[in-house]
Amino acid sequence: MNFQNDNITAYRNLFNEFQSKDTSKKIKAVKQAHAKMGNYLGCYVPYGYKAHPDNKHKFIIDEVAAEVVRKMFAYRRQGFGFRKIARLLNEEHILPPRDYYYQQKGVEGKGYRNHCWNDVTVKKMLRSEVYIGHMVQNKRGTLSYKNKKQIDKLKEDWIKVENTHEPIIDMDTWNACAEVDARNYKPRPTKDSEISLFGGLLKCMDCGFKMRYSQETHTYPKRGKVKYISYFCGSYARSGRSACSAHIIYLNPLSELVLDDIRHRAKRVLEDEDRVRRELLEQKAKQSDRQLKADKSTLKATEKRLAELEKLTQALYEDKVLGTVPEAVFKNLLTKYEAERVEKQSLVQSLKQKLADTAQDERDIEQYLVNIKKYVAVEQLDRGMLLELIKYIEIGERREKDGQKYRDSLQSGG
Repeated sequence: MNFQNDNITAYRNLFNEFQSKDTSKKIKAVKQAHAKMGNYLGCYVPYGYKAHPDNKHKFIIDEVAAEVVRKMFAYRRQGFGFRKIARLLNEEHILPPRDYYYQQKGVEGKGYRNHCWNDVTVKKMLRSEVYIGHMVQNKRGTLSYKNKKQIDKLKEDWIKVENTHEPIIDMDTWNACAEVDARNYKPRPTKDSEISLFGGLLKCMDCGFKMRYSQETHTYPKRGKVKYISYFCGSYARSGRSACSAHIIYLNPLSELVLDDIRHRAKRVLEDEDRVRRELLEQKAKQSDRQLKADKSTLKATEKRLAELEKLTQALYEDKVLGTVPEAVFKNLLTKYEAERVEKQSLVQSLKQKLADTAQDERDIEQYLVNIKKYVAVEQLDRGMLLELIKYIEIGERREKDGQKYRDSLQSGG
């Protein structure tokens, strides 16, 4: 056996590996530099825009497609789900993004497609900051310079450059749609295929079930047909009195109560905004302070362990090349380190998201203060206003005492 040749081959392989890694880093560095300058690096210009005639890394608004984008955000602001929005666009015979792209190019489309909008496409577009004028890139990448499998990157690794192009959607619409996303509910449409004013926003105070919409019509000799709209406990609707009581509340008195509450809250903010801000922040802090400290401590320890695993893995490869570690031991340790690394990375991502959500709470409070001041003199409720200001309303049961009707309480979560 020629040990000298074996050593030369081993060192050559090690050198080639480091060279490949270095080349990969340089390519990524160039791409990241372009991304940090706000230069678009994708193959297809986002739907709603078209390539700038003088710069392929920039784009301008395509008014025809931009109108469709605005329509999609308007639907979402009303609380429509992604699948329903896709169905509405298909019913209006609007070309989906890829078909529209090929139509504008005047060429035959490539690959198989069903030529229809779908909920995945709609969801991706409605959550893309490109429509408020920001460029967000570096969201996906390869697993490593060896493994070219594409993976989603952590949010803190994304490269975001603001105000790189003209927005299609204003911030008021964007924030309203973000509120709808945060609720994660799917209100049922009424008989008229519409979403009712309080659809998805009401909960039974006693059992926690969503309140159901009800519509009935009564005919009177003088007034003719009169429509009554009410909401009642979903658990009662499914299982009867053994599960819960009706908790029925009619639309008109509910609207009056909520309208008065919104005006009252708006007035308080206008009179002393700093005090209201302090109250809201203190309320949030009580809920999350202890958990926040625990999450930060866990995150610090986990990131430290990830750094250790990186060093251990690198040392293991070097020992294998030098022949100081048997092949079986190398494979066993590598599998162990990789499994732990994947587990720790997932934990880090989860913890960072939780911490980001905590920071988001403070931004949400600021947005709430901005939003509610607009409604100090509001005369009538609309669904967009409710979605903007209210996460849910709990409805207590209606009772009677000494001939007077009352409810346990009616609470809202803002």
